[in-house]
Amino acid sequence: MTATLPLQGVTVLDLSHLAAGPWCTMVLADLGADVIKIENPDAGDMSRRAGGIYAGDQSAVYLSLNRNKRSVALDLKTNAGLEAFRSLAEHADVVIENLRPGKAAALGVDRASLAERNPGLIYASISAFGAQGPYVDLAGNDPIVQALSGAMALTGEEDGPPSRQGVSVPDFGAGMMAGYAILAALVGRMRDGQGCQVDLNLLDVEIFALGPRAQEYLVDGKDQPRLGSAHPQFSPYQAFRCSDEEYIYIAVINDKFWHLLCKALDRPDLGIDPQYNSNRDRVQNRYGLAKLLEDLFVQQDSVYWLQVLQENGVPCAPVNSLSQAMADPQVVHNELIADLEHPTVGTLRTVGLPMRFDGVRPPLREAPPLLGAHTEAVLREYGINTDHLQETIDSQPTDESSSAVRPEEGPSS
Repeated sequence: MTATLPLQGVTVLDLSHLAAGPWCTMVLADLGADVIKIENPDAGDMSRRAGGIYAGDQSAVYLSLNRNKRSVALDLKTNAGLEAFRSLAEHADVVIENLRPGKAAALGVDRASLAERNPGLIYASISAFGAQGPYVDLAGNDPIVQALSGAMALTGEEDGPPSRQGVSVPDFGAGMMAGYAILAALVGRMRDGQGCQVDLNLLDVEIFALGPRAQEYLVDGKDQPRLGSAHPQFSPYQAFRCSDEEYIYIAVINDKFWHLLCKALDRPDLGIDPQYNSNRDRVQNRYGLAKLLEDLFVQQDSVYWLQVLQENGVPCAPVNSLSQAMADPQVVHNELIADLEHPTVGTLRTVGLPMRFDGVRPPLREAPPLLGAHTEAVLREYGINTDHLQETIDSQPTDESSSAVRPEEGPSS
């Protein structure tokens, strides 16, 4: 990778809170964009006080979403704060927000207002359900979208209740899709010089992320059952418990791997059993096959089975806890976990960007900023008169400020 990061020279104003928007802008920042995080001086991003795990006075949620950014504290409800923001937007390439639909226009920070001074501006909006429609006024967030989209009904044990997905797929999926859309819009602007409005919502993203499950329903019109760790279209394709109470996952996606599994188990008879000849046969007889394999795997510990299965080319893995995953030899080799120096936390271990350019991973340059830490520097950098903002600047807000986002300004996702 050259010394210049791919998005160096791109300026992003980030009006978003919590997860989807900040996840998107953190990736853009990691790739070199100058991301200026606009926060209310009395509150800041809601994520600053989200969750129950902290490094010192810093929420782990906030720390996971906001590195490599600069924080500017502006009250957009004041004339001085609004004018300062609009002046910054004159020079920006991208603005991203996840306010409730209609709130950006009410504040005067929607694209129509900003494009008067900057017609090339790319303006990205993320909402829970969409900018219009029957749910536009409803509160929505990640688990609400999981429930609404059908994803929650597919998650959980077959004889148990629906379960929330263990990671926030709608939030982080929307953040990634927003990044795709913004980069596409930047490329388009290189061609025609025109900015645009980018809109996406968590509900669309989660249904899109259903992938084959959605297409299978659209083909046959049938709901699919919850199957725990198993797969509705492949078998054996699930977790199995071993004698040491650890679980391993087997993913037999085709007949080639089925025969390799039979060899690893020293059960050549299963490879010629007509009940299991093809994947379609194995899916049809999944319960009997699962019971048979459960009885085999419980006879040895997970270390034994992983060695035997890997030696025979069977796709498999331990079902790691988070502590095991972070210490996994491949994760360690990939050097994904990196250290950042934080002004109040000290050394902060964090997850880096999962991509490389010419073999080099983009560096983690700056820790997530304290609230308003860059207000004076950024405004003066852009030649913005700070006289009317001096009270905000002199107050030197820190993360000890209240972080309860005003209800009318709160994010929709």
